[in-house]
Amino acid sequence: MQMPNNLAYYIRLSLADFDVGGASKDESNSVKNQRDLILSYIDSHPEFQGWQIHEFVDDGYTGTNDDRPNFQRLIDLTRKGQIQCIIVKDLSRFARNYIITGNYLEQVFPFLGVRFIAINDNYDSASSQSVEDNMSVVLKSVLNTYYSKDLSRKITASFIQRMRQGTYKAAAPFGYIRRKEAVAFEINPPAAEIIQRIFTLALAGRSRKEIANLLNEEGLPTPAVFNARYHNGLHNRTSTALDHALWEPSMLLPILRNPVYCGDRVLRKNVSVTPGSKKRRPARPEEQIIIKDAHEPIISRKDFDKVQKMLPAKKSCSHRNSSMDYTLKGAVRCGICKRSMTRAKNYSVFICSHAKLEHSRCSKKEFPIPDIEQAVFASLKPMLQIAASAGRRLQKKGAKASAEAYLTDYQKAIADSEYSLRRIRQRSLDIYEAYSRNELTLDQYSKQKTELAQEKKKHTKQLDSLKSQEAALTNGIIPVEMQTLTETARQFQHGTSLTREMVTSFVEAVYLYDSHIEIVWKYQDIWNQLKSQEGENTNDGYEENTKQAPAAP
Repeated sequence: MQMPNNLAYYIRLSLADFDVGGASKDESNSVKNQRDLILSYIDSHPEFQGWQIHEFVDDGYTGTNDDRPNFQRLIDLTRKGQIQCIIVKDLSRFARNYIITGNYLEQVFPFLGVRFIAINDNYDSASSQSVEDNMSVVLKSVLNTYYSKDLSRKITASFIQRMRQGTYKAAAPFGYIRRKEAVAFEINPPAAEIIQRIFTLALAGRSRKEIANLLNEEGLPTPAVFNARYHNGLHNRTSTALDHALWEPSMLLPILRNPVYCGDRVLRKNVSVTPGSKKRRPARPEEQIIIKDAHEPIISRKDFDKVQKMLPAKKSCSHRNSSMDYTLKGAVRCGICKRSMTRAKNYSVFICSHAKLEHSRCSKKEFPIPDIEQAVFASLKPMLQIAASAGRRLQKKGAKASAEAYLTDYQKAIADSEYSLRRIRQRSLDIYEAYSRNELTLDQYSKQKTELAQEKKKHTKQLDSLKSQEAALTNGIIPVEMQTLTETARQFQHGTSLTREMVTSFVEAVYLYDSHIEIVWKYQDIWNQLKSQEGENTNDGYEENTKQAPAAP
């Protein structure tokens, strides 16, 4: 039986699609409109009837390089011979770099036998073989490259000019506030007192560990706690984490080195590696913009200079040891404070460095690293089997039939998520009314409000993801996230132990508690839908826990 041909269309939207002032430049560049244009083109060309259609979207990525996740995934599948035709709205959506465009159109795609279509540029590699056609493509690619770099330079120049004129509005650091319409920072007295206390202790010769312990002993809030307490701010950390947040030695060095506290503003601390690139590097001294005496100082310049001479020299980051990478690097966190856990005792156990501090409520337990890796793998293994099985089913049934099968599940999940958001809104009203009737204290109200804000953020993100996937399913297209998950799962389903690649592909975070381990997975909503479908397609009654694993001994 002959396998169907696969057609992929690529959509890209970046910050370059907005002008310097931030307003939308061209509504036609939206993801929806790019999708509608391409699908209309496919429907109007009978030669694509019966082809499998796949969507690849990169939202918020520059076209000046090919460092885009779904672009790279598309190219990888193309090199494997799994894609026979690629369609884009125009060449600028594919890339704004003529070298990248030329390489793929003149070398890669012809070698692989892949047809490439840029609709608005009237380019189709199946029919555009003349010298004039090729020169037109090259010229447009050069113009796109120039446009992107020129726009990036103009935006950067605009920012730099505002910085030098002192009109650039930046967020105020801890110790200061900035009025809504103002540019200059104003001293925030309660926070400034904490900054002064830190510098006073440093001038007295106290170590950073001693300073941290003294601040905690005196009950002085960290910047995050201060903002939550005095500004009713909403933070990424949970309220539980804020309740137990303590000063750490590592938090003090950036404060002690920041010239903002002696009245200076240092702008442009990091710059793009190349125009239009998202990669950044520390700015050289001549690239920085320093505005002396830009605002009222909290610390005298004399005292600030004294402290700088007492601080250790800055360490170079150029000699990072790649051998220090390990399987769960960056994923393991303390269940209490939510901070990353470190390795100790010759890298054999995970510990919470926060637990060493005085007054810390974090667990002092040592978690053997092999046990944690085994627990994560034990939870992941059955999920890989489900996802791999779903991948085989997708391939067998075809994209359209599979999309129809999943559509009902996604619609139900959307309804559940919308119901959860309505309950959160109602709960927000309830606690406000309770506070207004003096049934809740300000601290109780603020804590519950922060918790609800976190819940709202989680469900809103989930809802946006579900709706995006529903839109693709409605058009008979399997969402790219589901394709990625199932295809990646098939690569790892026969693994016998946890690998670094598995962690980066599937694990969001691993929270360690005294009595249990909590695992947060990437693509959680998709895992749920795959599991639901698996239950409908099998009668083994199998269920796995996607959130928790047994505690390490």
